[in-house]
Amino acid sequence: MSLERIFDGLQDSFSADDLYSRIVWPAATPYRPYVFINMASTADGKVVVGPADGPSRGVGGPTDQILYRRLQRCCDGALTGGTTLRASHVIYPAELPRFTVTRSGKLPLENRFFTDAPDRVYVFVPESLDHLSVERIRTVAHVITAGSESVDLAQALNWMRVERGIENLLCEGGPDVNDQLVRGGLVDELFLTLAPKVKGGIGLPTIVGGKGFPPWQTVDLTLLSVYKDADELYLRYRVGGIRTI
Repeated sequence: MSLERIFDGLQDSFSADDLYSRIVWPAATPYRPYVFINMASTADGKVVVGPADGPSRGVGGPTDQILYRRLQRCCDGALTGGTTLRASHVIYPAELPRFTVTRSGKLPLENRFFTDAPDRVYVFVPESLDHLSVERIRTVAHVITAGSESVDLAQALNWMRVERGIENLLCEGGPDVNDQLVRGGLVDELFLTLAPKVKGGIGLPTIVGGKGFPPWQTVDLTLLSVYKDADELYLRYRVGGIRTI
């Protein structure tokens, strides 16, 4: 790994190769953690290079994987969506609390996300989820109800902060979870690896899914830093609110 600093508005003094090793986060509010999303995409925005429901493996290069692990060591907990869990095993440090959400209850309970640290797994479900699904999940994880017909992420984040003291939360997708967080004004930062690849194709997922904002609205980003390794870029943004164009 040989990182080059292109821009760093945070004026950190460490060497470029220490990127994301020592992050001092802004203070969390009493109501939810400080939330940062970490994703990798091709230059045309795709987060997979295989099938649409496949894993993100192969998008970013070896340096992206190193930075990915560093960010995991800079948080108090991690949030991953059910779609990501169904695509491949998700492996976190054993001591890291991990959270997921499901409306259907269809989670791959054999995934290492669950089996590596069952005492540190929390699954948020809506009130409408059937009893059998709840009991199935409860065999491998703590189950918390948040929302009626679907999971209310604002309520879930509040529970993490108040009940588990989570101050800094890493979210690693998928696109639908990212969409709910962004749409709800629940994201503070975005870490994005931009891989020097073009995938093309209609219907492949991007870093934020959902139905999108109407034509007159966007969410603005403020660039905090840019680093590179060969032709791969590592971008860090502060996430703003929804803006009318």
